[in-house]
Amino acid sequence: MTSTALAAARPADHPILRRVLHAIHLGREQGFHFPGNFLAVSFDHVAPAGGVTTLKGAPLRADGSVDPVGLNVLADLALASSVRAALQRETRLATVNMQLQLTGAACAGPLRAVSHFHGFLRDTAGQQAIASVSIRSGDREIALGSGTFMVLDLPPGTRAPVLQAIDLPADADWAGVDLPAPGGLQDGDADIYATALEALQAGGIENFSEAFWGFRTRPAAQGASGVLRNGAHLGNRVGHVQGGVMLAFAQATACAALPGDWPVSSVTAGFVSPGEGEQLRARARVMHRGRTTAVVRTEITGALPGQRDRRVLEVLTTHSLRKNPANEG
Repeated sequence: MTSTALAAARPADHPILRRVLHAIHLGREQGFHFPGNFLAVSFDHVAPAGGVTTLKGAPLRADGSVDPVGLNVLADLALASSVRAALQRETRLATVNMQLQLTGAACAGPLRAVSHFHGFLRDTAGQQAIASVSIRSGDREIALGSGTFMVLDLPPGTRAPVLQAIDLPADADWAGVDLPAPGGLQDGDADIYATALEALQAGGIENFSEAFWGFRTRPAAQGASGVLRNGAHLGNRVGHVQGGVMLAFAQATACAALPGDWPVSSVTAGFVSPGEGEQLRARARVMHRGRTTAVVRTEITGALPGQRDRRVLEVLTTHSLRKNPANEG
């Protein structure tokens, strides 16, 4: 999209476009990645034990559940924040594995994650940190989980992220927020804004999340397949698809392998290599489907130009058949 077309958009008149520009602004200011800033992940209390991270910008679904991208990004970042608080130097954390148990409780507003650092895996060649998290909506526990992170040096020229509390401005307060001009955006920022405009045109505000993240899935024989076109709006601070976004893509593909009344109840993920390349592909296979539970194995692959596909993520999801009130009593 040309700079003229970008400049013609009027972000002040649209809440989604305001949020996109606000997230771009926060990225310049804090050195943090776009998915976290767009979802308004707020690091309210950064500590090795009892760290508090909240999610303020993810929409709720019609059934009362939270957007899976928001939940997975929150879990990943909350786990990592407790690890960062325990380290004595600026580092990059690479997710090695993550487990989430969902409770099925409906959400009633912003999610609050409390995370704890549990030390390092012993007798390993690389330094791996272990953390746990509990995610609640009001007095309801939505999910609990754990994760392991490889502690790496920051790549040259990469800023250490500033983990701080943020708030989405109220509708009446946007006039005082310093948003970047769409026509002045460059490179990745311009691509993000163009993707947002396309998503609004395709899905409207009601279906913006689905169109913006771009998970394209379809059922297949004994499972499902999925394609995710890579872009700056999906990336972490070093340009790879952010771990929580990639995990949500795997879940979406797994769900496409089953009827709609089989929601995900737990997730076990092993991160194998960086999510990079023009697009990622997912293949899900139903390993078991019983009367009330099912198991789906999903593999995500990707490749840089001129290279062969390589495995990026391995995910095992369990699914539980939703209760049908019509069959009760």
